Amino acid sequence: MIWRAAYVTLHLLALPVLLVRLWWRGRAEPLYRHDLPARFGRWEGAPEAAGVWVHAVSVGETVAAVPLLRGLEALAPSAPRILTVTTAAGRERAQDLLGDSVYLTWLPFDLPFSLRAFLRRAQPRLLVLIETELWPLLIRECGRFGVRVVLVNARLSERSAAGYRRLGALTRGMLEGIDLIACQDTASAERFRALGARPERVICPGNMKFDALVPGDLSARMDRARERLGADDGPLLVAASTHAGEEERLLAAFVPLLRRHPDWRLLIVPRHAHRFDAVWRLMERAPLASARLSAGEVPAGSRLLLGDLMGELIALYGLADVAFLGGSLLPHGGHNPIEPAWHGLPLFSGPHLDNFTDVAERFTAAGALEVVADADELAVAMERVLDDDELWQQRGDAARQVVEANRGALGAILASMRAL
Repeated sequence: MIWRAAYVTLHLLALPVLLVRLWWRGRAEPLYRHDLPARFGRWEGAPEAAGVWVHAVSVGETVAAVPLLRGLEALAPSAPRILTVTTAAGRERAQDLLGDSVYLTWLPFDLPFSLRAFLRRAQPRLLVLIETELWPLLIRECGRFGVRVVLVNARLSERSAAGYRRLGALTRGMLEGIDLIACQDTASAERFRALGARPERVICPGNMKFDALVPGDLSARMDRARERLGADDGPLLVAASTHAGEEERLLAAFVPLLRRHPDWRLLIVPRHAHRFDAVWRLMERAPLASARLSAGEVPAGSRLLLGDLMGELIALYGLADVAFLGGSLLPHGGHNPIEPAWHGLPLFSGPHLDNFTDVAERFTAAGALEVVADADELAVAMERVLDDDELWQQRGDAARQVVEANRGALGAILASMRAL
């Protein structure tokens, strides 16, 4: 009770900061300012009948949610499907992939009055949380409203587990309120059990992102991206989902490489849209011709490209020759290698892969992912692979094979949920 009261108090105190942050981020991504009352549960577009509620934070979870939502439709054809997201990029991707087939809105703030207002309007029978979306009051209020709660594709690093452990009773009460926890890997499953999840409710079917569907319009998207990239046909090196501090390192390491190979191009795609302009300023200072994809067709001779288009990374992967996974040169936990692996790309990452340890190990063991210490080592490693056609082909084939070999988690998750 004391923990819960302290949590609510802290959340209320932080609320003005959260609202200012949403408004500030809305400068670069206007969707953040859309329908703010829904953040307080005042959602006017709720379905009239009870249904299934899925929460996906951002783009990656939304892509993973698409086959899950289709599977849930097969389990309960008459039940409306509700999808909530947290980020503007996630909402835009959901609109793009799902259109009007789901009821789409924001996840309400984790406060009693917001959650109760939402639950009264939405009337869900089941809530499916994806990955690490653990909100204590959300899970508690669902229990009070008789809503079953499932956590799928769950992952929990040792660092995150240590943080939850410090919250003691708040964490235990939250985990006891979850009816099923389907983990990506056995290490995560053991951590959930150690934190207080009921052992019989924790299963380990694997990572359902291996089962994510390739968008039906991928070919058209790739055609549009090809037009933007222009006529240059040399190798395209993609540095995807980069974070602050990584772009400087990449530019310093890759400018000499691009000078040695004047037909090669480096495409940097920052993780967050609000950083596009800051990264562009870095590129403009580099001693090579630069271009923004959002400006239209890239001028001939541009060596440094900024991927400042949200939701188009999967198409850009389809045109790339190698891919670097950002968030890994600095301790941000890395990003998921599965999406570029669909396209058969040799994969590279920095040493910080805490959020995707199990998945990264699968790709590394297969020879599809090379982990480097820093940006200079990354440039050397990419050059070695691109200069060796046989090695390039081997690594790309290995990436595809890892994806194919690990499919099937979604079916196991849906089978377990059917009992609920």
